[in-house]
Amino acid sequence: MKRREVLKSAGIVTAAALTGPFFHIRPARADKGELVVVSWGGDYDTALREHVVAAFEKATGYTVKLDAPPETAKVKAMVQSGNVSWDVIMTDAPAVQAMLKDKLLEPIEYAAVDKVRLAKIPKELQQQYALGQRIYSFNIVYNSKLMPKAKHTRFPGGRTFNFQGGTAPQLEAALLADGVPMDKLYPLDIERAWKMMDKLRPLVTKWYTSHAQAIQLLSAGEVVVGNTIGSRGIAAKKQGAPIDVDYNQGKLASDNWCLVKGVRDKKIAMEFINIALDPKLQALIAQKVPYGPSNSGAFEFLSAAEAADLATSPENIKNQFWWNTDWWSTPGPDGKTPRESQGERFAKWMVMN
Repeated sequence: MKRREVLKSAGIVTAAALTGPFFHIRPARADKGELVVVSWGGDYDTALREHVVAAFEKATGYTVKLDAPPETAKVKAMVQSGNVSWDVIMTDAPAVQAMLKDKLLEPIEYAAVDKVRLAKIPKELQQQYALGQRIYSFNIVYNSKLMPKAKHTRFPGGRTFNFQGGTAPQLEAALLADGVPMDKLYPLDIERAWKMMDKLRPLVTKWYTSHAQAIQLLSAGEVVVGNTIGSRGIAAKKQGAPIDVDYNQGKLASDNWCLVKGVRDKKIAMEFINIALDPKLQALIAQKVPYGPSNSGAFEFLSAAEAADLATSPENIKNQFWWNTDWWSTPGPDGKTPRESQGERFAKWMVMN
C-alpha cells in the first residue's frame, strides 16, 4: 500500500460532507441535551473540539462538554454511587482492563458504526468494550544531532529507558534486541527477556519516570537515544527540538473510546464515536497533533510528508507490532496478571542491581 498525495483545500471537512448512519437528519438547534466526553486534555482535545465536537453538535443538536483526565478511580466512584456524569471516555488499554475488572463499562454498539469506517480500522482495535481512536507507539527516539540517522545502529552514547511512571517493563524491546522476530514475541519468554534486560542495563545512563522527561533528556542531549512514545518525539521535533523517531520494531498501542456503565444516552454516545472515526476528521486532527489515525482512510487526506511522522501510516505500520494487552492482563496461576507480577519484578530488579 502506497501513501497518496491528496490536495487539500479550505473547507475539506464540514458536517455536511460527513457520511454515515447518523447523518440522514437535518442539523438541529443545540438544545437537545449534553454529552460529556472525557479525554486527556491539551492540544489533542483542542483539535477534537474544533473538528469532531463541532461536527457532532451541528449534526445532532446536542452540546458536548469536554472533561479531563479519564481517571479510572473517578469512573469507579461514579458507577458505584449510581451518579454517572461521564458518558464517553478515551483512555489507554491498561485502564480499560482495570475498568473491565470492576465492570465499569458498557459494550460498544458496533452496529451503530459506519461499516466503511469500521472496515478501515485494524481488528486489534475493535474490542468488545473499547474502540481505538488515536494510535501511538513505543519507538527508538533519538537526538538527531548526536546520532545521525544513517549511523544510529552502531552509534555510541547514553541511553534512556523507562522506570515507574505507570509503564510496564519493556520486555518486548529486550526480546527484540535479543533477536526474537516481531511475530514470535507472544507469549513472551519472560526469563529470556530479563536476561537481556541484564545485558542492556549498563547502557542506560538515565532512567526516566515519565515520557515527558524522556523527551527532555533527549532534547538536551543528556542522552542520545531512548525507548519512549514516538508521537511525543514528533511533537517536540515540530517545535524545533533535535529529535527524530525510528519506527522499526515499534510497539503500537491505542487510546480507545469507551462507554461508561450507566451512560445516559447510548445512541447519542455512539453517534459521537462514529463521527470521531470519520477519516477526514482524523486527518485534520493528525495534522495538528501527531498521533496516528485509527482509520487508515485518513491517509487519503494527508500528504506523504505528514504521513511520514505518524505511527499508522502505510509505511510505518508495516514495520511495527501491536502491543498484546490480553497477554499482559490475563492472570496467571498466582492470580496476578503479567503487568502486576512483572511490574513487581521490575521494581525489585531496579533496587537489587
